[in-house]
Amino acid sequence: MSVVLAAVLVSATGSAQPPAQAAGSSWRTENVLPKWLLADRVGVADPDRRVDVDVLLADPRLGLARAYAAAVVDPAGGHYHRFLTPGQYASRFGVRAASRAAVEHWLAEGGLRVGGTVGAGDLLEASGTVAELQRLFRLRLGTYRSGPSTFLANDLPPAVPARLPIAAVIGLNDLQRFVVPHPARPAAARPGPALDRFSGQVDVRTLWRSYDAPPDDAGQGVSMGVFMSGNTVPVIGSLRIFEDAEALPRVPVRVVHDQPGPAQDFAANTGAAEWMLDTQASTGMAPKVRSLALYTAKSLSDADLAAGFAYWAADPNGPTLMSASLGSCEAFPVFSDTGRGEFDVKVGNDVQDAVERSLLQAFTEGRTLFAASGDTGSSCPAVGPVARVAGRDVDEPVPARDYPAASPWDTAVGGTVLAFGEHGVRAAEQAWASGGGGPALFIPEPVWQRGEAHVNTGCLVTDHDGVPLPAGTICRGVPDVAALSGNGEQAFSVRTYDGPDSESGTSVSSPLMMGMWARVVAAAHHPLGPAAPAIYRLTPAARARDFYDVTAGEAAGNGLYFPGPGWDYTTGYGVPDIAALTTDLAGSTSPVDSPSPPAVPDPATGDAVACLPFGTSPVGNVAVSALGDPGTSRDITSAAMTLTPDGRSLAITVRGPQLGPKVPLTSAATTMTVQWIYHDRTYQARTSADTSGNLTGELTATTNTRQAAPVDNPAEPVENPAGPVAFTAAYGPGRLTMRIPLTDIGSPPAGARLRYPVALSGTDSGVDDVAGPTDDYTVAQHCTGPAPP
Repeated sequence: MSVVLAAVLVSATGSAQPPAQAAGSSWRTENVLPKWLLADRVGVADPDRRVDVDVLLADPRLGLARAYAAAVVDPAGGHYHRFLTPGQYASRFGVRAASRAAVEHWLAEGGLRVGGTVGAGDLLEASGTVAELQRLFRLRLGTYRSGPSTFLANDLPPAVPARLPIAAVIGLNDLQRFVVPHPARPAAARPGPALDRFSGQVDVRTLWRSYDAPPDDAGQGVSMGVFMSGNTVPVIGSLRIFEDAEALPRVPVRVVHDQPGPAQDFAANTGAAEWMLDTQASTGMAPKVRSLALYTAKSLSDADLAAGFAYWAADPNGPTLMSASLGSCEAFPVFSDTGRGEFDVKVGNDVQDAVERSLLQAFTEGRTLFAASGDTGSSCPAVGPVARVAGRDVDEPVPARDYPAASPWDTAVGGTVLAFGEHGVRAAEQAWASGGGGPALFIPEPVWQRGEAHVNTGCLVTDHDGVPLPAGTICRGVPDVAALSGNGEQAFSVRTYDGPDSESGTSVSSPLMMGMWARVVAAAHHPLGPAAPAIYRLTPAARARDFYDVTAGEAAGNGLYFPGPGWDYTTGYGVPDIAALTTDLAGSTSPVDSPSPPAVPDPATGDAVACLPFGTSPVGNVAVSALGDPGTSRDITSAAMTLTPDGRSLAITVRGPQLGPKVPLTSAATTMTVQWIYHDRTYQARTSADTSGNLTGELTATTNTRQAAPVDNPAEPVENPAGPVAFTAAYGPGRLTMRIPLTDIGSPPAGARLRYPVALSGTDSGVDDVAGPTDDYTVAQHCTGPAPP
C-alpha cells in the first residue's frame, strides 16, 4: 500500500464530521493542503500578485438534483429521458439569486473583482491580489517547496461568514491541478497467438475497419467538444492539416473562452500536442459532425478547469458530447490540525465538489462526458510532485482513481493495444498494462452501475467529504468501456505543423470513443441520453454482439486488476463494434440527418488579399523559466512571407517587441523555425543562434507519403530529407528575417500556395511561442493593404 494512502486512511478514520462553525459569525472551509505538504515554507507571496479563485456556493436542492439524475435514466420511472435544458436545470435546482447577490457583495466589498456566475448559479469567478485574499479570507499565502517544485499555497482554510452559503474557495494553491495523461512507460510489443503485432502506427481509417464503422454514418448532425487550455490557433491549424492529409471534410470549430479575460490570458502554448490529438482522434472517427467546440481555459489549474466544466453544462449551445483527456486523483478526506482547531481537509484534487455539480447538470441534460481513465495503471497521479510523510519524501502513485473518470456522471474510457489481421481488421485486442482502472475509494457506484455483478469492491469508510458511508457500499468501477490507447510502441497517427506524428495513452482512447458514440447518436431517432447508462442497460446478449470483450492484457493486468470475461476493472465492457452497437441502440446504421457539408473557409488565398501575417501570437505569452528567464527575446507577435524585390527568393519576417538571439542559461542555442507545406512536402527553415552570437540557417524538406499497404504499418510516412541547405538570416530590432531561394523550395510559381505556414521560437530544449498556422501564403500575391509593421 502507498505510504501516502496509508497516511490518508489513518487520518480519514479519525474524523468523519465536517468542522463545527466557530462561535461568532464565521467558519472555515476545507480548502487547505495537509500539513505534510506545507512543511517546507520557503518564502512569502508577492502581495501584488493577482490570483484567480472560484467560490462554490452551497445548494440545499442538490439532493433533489441527484434524485432527478437517477430518475432520468431509469426506464421504470416517470422522468425517464425527460432531459432538461440548462435554463430548466437552473430554475429547478440552481442557487437562488438572492444568495448569489449576497456572496458577490461580500467578495466585492473585500476588494475582489467578481468576474461572473457560471453553472447553475453555484460557481462565482473572482480574482484579487495576494494581499486582498489574505485579508478577506483571514489566512497567509506563501511559497512552499515539495521536492524540486515550489508552489503557492494558503496556510489555513479560508474563513467565510457563516451567514453566507459558501461551500468552498478553489484556487488558493497552484499545486493541485489537472494533468494530461501520458504513458508511464513504453511497453514492449508482445506477440499473441496467430497475430501480426501489437505495435506500429495506427491511422484512423484502419480503425474504421477494425471497429466496424458504418460507411454512411459519420456522426452527421452531432456536436462534439474538447476540454483544453491555452492557444487554440495551432490546434485548429493542425486539425486542418490532418483533414487534408486524410481527405476528410473540414469540421467547423467553435472556440469558447470559459473565463473572463483578454485573449492573451488564453495564449499559453503548453499541452498543444495533447489538444491536437484530441481534436484529430474525435473528428477522425466522426468526420461529418456538425461542429467541434474547444472549451479552453487559461491553465490546467483546479480553479480554471472548474470554470470550464461549469461553462459547458450551462451553455445552451454546448455540445452533446465532450471529451476530457486530463485528470487528477479523486479527492481524499484527511484529518489535519491546522493550528487553529482541527478541520477536515482534502487532497488529490480540490475541485471535485464543483465539477460534480457541473457533470450532474450535464447528465440531466442528456449530455455525455468521455473521460480518460489515466495512464498510471491501477493508481492515480501522486498527490504532489513529492509528498513528505513520516519524515521522508515519497513520490509514489496512489492506488485510487483518476478524476473525472471516477465521477458517477460521466463515461470512463480505458486503453487497449491492437493486433491487425488481413485488410486491417482487428485480429485481437489486449488491455494496456498502464491503462487506468479499478474501484474508486470514496465515490459510491452510480445507480446505473448497480446491476453489474463484477463491480463489487467496497468503498473505504467515508465518502470524499469524510461523511460515513453505509456498511457494504460498493464504489464506482472504472472504466466503463475502452478503445485504442497504444502502448508507446503502438500509437495513433496524428498530423501537426511539424509533419506526421503519433501519440499513445488513454488520451487517445477518450476522444476516439466520443467519435464512435457520435456515430451511434447520429442514427438514433430518439435521445439516447448519457452513454454509460445506455450501455449498462443493454442485455447480456446485446453486449456480446456490440462489444469486443477484452480478456487478455499485455502483462496480465494493469497492476492490481486483471482483464477477464465480461466487465472488468481494466477495460469495462470492452471495445464497441460500432455498427452492431448502433443497430441495437438506434435501430439502424442510417444517420437521421444528412446535412450538406458545412462551409469552412479556406485560409486566405487569391491575387488580391490583405497583407496580413500568416500567423500572430499575443505579446507576453512566453512562460518564465525555472531560473527566472522571462523569454522576452523569444516572444513572437507576428510572422509573414513575401518575395524579395528581385522575385527570386522567399523573404520571411518574424517579429516580436524584444525578439533577438539571446540564449538562456539553460540552453545552448536560441532557435526560430518556420515551416510550411508545398506539393506534399514539409519545408522547415530553422535558424540557430549560439552563445557566441553565431547565427546559422538550415533548410530541410520531408516528403510525407502514405505507404501503399497501410495494413502492414498504418500511416507510417516515408521520409526523404533534402538538405540541409544553408540560407541567410539576420536579426534586426524586434525582428528576424530569413531569405531562401525559390529554387531550394520547389520553385513555386506565382499563384502557388505555401500551405499552413507556422513560426515557432524556442531553444534546443523546446518550443516557447507559436504564430500560426492561420493563413496560407500565395506566391507573388498582390496585396490590397500595406505590409504588417
